Amino acid sequence: MPSKVYFLDDKAAGPADSSPFKAVQVLRDAGLKDMIKPGCKVAIKTHFGEWGATMNLRPHNVSAIVDEVKRLGGLPEVVETCTAPYLEVPTRARASDHLRVAAAHGFTEETMGCPIRILDGEYGIEDVRVDVPKGVYLKYVHMAQGLLDYDVVIVVSHFKGHGMGVFGGALKNVGIGLVSGRGKLGVHYITHPELGIKNWALNPDGVKRLQEMPRPNVLDRMIAGCPHDVFSYDENGEFKADKSKCKVCGFCMGTMFAGAFVMTDIMKTWAASISDSASAIINKIGAENMIYVNYALDIGAACDCMNFHDRVMVPNVGMFASKDPVALDMACVEAAEAQLAIPGSVAEVYGFAEPNTERFTNCSSMAKVSQWTQINTAVYNGTGNSEYVLVNSETKMSDDFLLPPYSAGRNYFMVNKDAYRNITMDIGDFAYDHDNPVLSLEEQAVKPKGKVGEISIKEE
Repeated sequence: MPSKVYFLDDKAAGPADSSPFKAVQVLRDAGLKDMIKPGCKVAIKTHFGEWGATMNLRPHNVSAIVDEVKRLGGLPEVVETCTAPYLEVPTRARASDHLRVAAAHGFTEETMGCPIRILDGEYGIEDVRVDVPKGVYLKYVHMAQGLLDYDVVIVVSHFKGHGMGVFGGALKNVGIGLVSGRGKLGVHYITHPELGIKNWALNPDGVKRLQEMPRPNVLDRMIAGCPHDVFSYDENGEFKADKSKCKVCGFCMGTMFAGAFVMTDIMKTWAASISDSASAIINKIGAENMIYVNYALDIGAACDCMNFHDRVMVPNVGMFASKDPVALDMACVEAAEAQLAIPGSVAEVYGFAEPNTERFTNCSSMAKVSQWTQINTAVYNGTGNSEYVLVNSETKMSDDFLLPPYSAGRNYFMVNKDAYRNITMDIGDFAYDHDNPVLSLEEQAVKPKGKVGEISIKEE
């Protein structure tokens, strides 16, 4: 039987049409109310964005859902996990750093109205092993231990492209976002006993190129930073790696694309492994205890885990919610694919401007893995259904969407009436004759002179 996916577009003509309130509405329609009982603990999983990212969800995209949980009597907490060290300077691989980034991006206990918690400890190793019931690649994953403390999980995702998952939505936010930092290394095959980083050979040409770069270069930083002293220069100045010392900490994952290593063929596993991982976590928590909402806005080619953002690929679509993460992601992929690409985006530059050209496959995936891999794997896993019925929800204005203590029956002036008895707005005769302005309306409307040239910064 097809799953139901509830949808509201991104257009707005009034306060009820604000994107956060539309997200609340589609969650209501998808059945959130029936899941939350008074006093139950609710984890709201989102993504705070890497340091330098700018297109991750805004704080009020999430806080509106926090408020809804409170209205239903639940006890919400906004949760995240440590990342793998996939950059040379990852800013979310340690919980204390992650919370600093979250605060810089506007996610604090004050702005959310509830606690913010990193579920897998300071260095991402507080986890529990969870079996994958029916995996394509994975037998088990390591889920963040703190997730076990909650009765209900609401997965709030920014739908967009992703270099490893091909796209990032609900499945990725569970399969990567709810495993521990250590678990992420496994899902990405970095610590695989045969294909993992311990078995990557040095690339002589890449090493030579890196050695010629200004010091300290990537190789110097690998030597200085490796906690197990795997890397060194020998007496002849040749860069060496003693893999017998390697404890697969994943430190050098951050340099895997610098060219020092000959990587094994692991990238083809990433998209399917994300769905394998998601199936394990959903099975552990219980599908009946999880619900999902995707904001299909600011749809770029890359994930919010990158420390930059390129121009978005397609126009905004809207908010989608479902109890089936597979159907939800499928609906978002199809909706994004139906759009004509934004001029100047990578989709147009790479030749995929037309609708239904598999943009995520061709513009997002590092290994050009199919954008349908996550979906097909998740169907095989038994996580959900790719077939769905799109239910067009309706916006409904509610006092819930007004800032307390205001309501339709108690507006701003009623609340502040006494204060205004002692306030005057009269500031005197402050303007010239409006019928005869010094600059006429016609003169005001003339286009002024603009660009007169263009040079590079080197020419300046």
